[in-house]
Amino acid sequence: MSRVVAGLGLALALAVPAGAQETGDTLVLSLDDALAIAQGANPAVLRAENDLGLNGPETRSTWFGQVLPNVNLNLLSTGYRGNLQRQAFDNLQRPIENPDATWIYTSNTQQGLGLNWNIQGLSFFNARNRQAQANAQRELALLGAQAALGTDVHRQYWDALEQQELLEVELALADARQRDLEAADRLYSLARATRVDVLQAELALEQQRSTIQQQRSAYEQALLTLRTTLGDTELPPIRPQSESIPVFDPTGLDEAALVSRALGDNPQVRTQEAGVEGARIGVAEATDWKWPSISVNYNWYQYRQTQEAEALFDLGYDPDRVQSSFSVQVGLPFFNNYFQNKSQEAQARVALDNQQESLKETRLQTEQEVRSQLITLRNQRETLRLAERSFDIAEEALRLAREEYRIGSRTFEQLQDAVEQETTARRQVITSRYGFVDALIALESAVGGPVRPGAGG
Repeated sequence: MSRVVAGLGLALALAVPAGAQETGDTLVLSLDDALAIAQGANPAVLRAENDLGLNGPETRSTWFGQVLPNVNLNLLSTGYRGNLQRQAFDNLQRPIENPDATWIYTSNTQQGLGLNWNIQGLSFFNARNRQAQANAQRELALLGAQAALGTDVHRQYWDALEQQELLEVELALADARQRDLEAADRLYSLARATRVDVLQAELALEQQRSTIQQQRSAYEQALLTLRTTLGDTELPPIRPQSESIPVFDPTGLDEAALVSRALGDNPQVRTQEAGVEGARIGVAEATDWKWPSISVNYNWYQYRQTQEAEALFDLGYDPDRVQSSFSVQVGLPFFNNYFQNKSQEAQARVALDNQQESLKETRLQTEQEVRSQLITLRNQRETLRLAERSFDIAEEALRLAREEYRIGSRTFEQLQDAVEQETTARRQVITSRYGFVDALIALESAVGGPVRPGAGG
């Protein structure tokens, strides 16, 4: 009886649910909550958002530095200087000492505006296109980071729920082991079971305790991984809220339609397409040397110089002091560094060809990934169906085995076999259910959007 009491205390300790060990400030997260927190705190996404902030300044820099004419504005340039002429010249222009050496003071003020525009071929169009392509790549990088983060949060959130559910199974099994110990002890007291049965029941309960500790550790590791991905250092302890597991029959999914969507929406495909566009711009830039170069200059300024300090800080406008100039220069740099330019052009064309091949490779890999993940998803659905059927059989067999053991028609070893089979079947149902979710997440990641019934996109 002392062993029974000890076993009962142990079972009660093991049966404390994980939620009962949480502090009062534990944050219960839904999947939507987790996604919202991650999008606002994950470092990878925040870095991509920070990079996106360069689009505006760089675009303005490109337009005013490479597309539009350069503007040089001189609002004020003024000065004052004195000069002492110590040397003079005689009638034969020989230098002599100046008998009337005096200081001569002058002042001047200048203001002006200059416009300069240097182009070669379509260089200003190429600069504009290159900047637009750089902006688009940053936007794609942000979308890719957000998509990858969404995939990670979904997978880790469901993994935490899976480990929590497996922990609940182990806790329930500990309770069942306790009942088996009580039954074995009662039968032993009636001389219908041996002392070995009682010891084996106690051993099974102790082994289950170790299993619970391992599973609790796996659950805590899953929570830690999810918390790290969320990226919010101010979060209290978290616990995922139970969600409806998105299990459905995937046989109705159109494989060709999914592949078509993936070739247009998959982040890796879109990134490679942007790379091809960048390589095309590189070819255009590498052929600018074949075009004439044009330099257009216009200058307007007014200048005044007087004796003493009269012109110092003279900001008045006087048409008589205004001067302007305009010039256009056209060059043909076709033969300048001819072979070097041809080499750079060839390199740009090879880079474009390689980018196109990389795009082709990425599209093939994406199509393979979509088809493969769809096969996996359908197999997981069938695996889940078989696991649920096996569990129903094992559950009924265990119920009958317990009744037979209580009336003495089944040995303890036979009962434990039935318990193990039922527990294994129960675990397989859980792992198969969440395995379906993992396959669904992988398929949606390959497609670049949700595919489950009722989901947008």
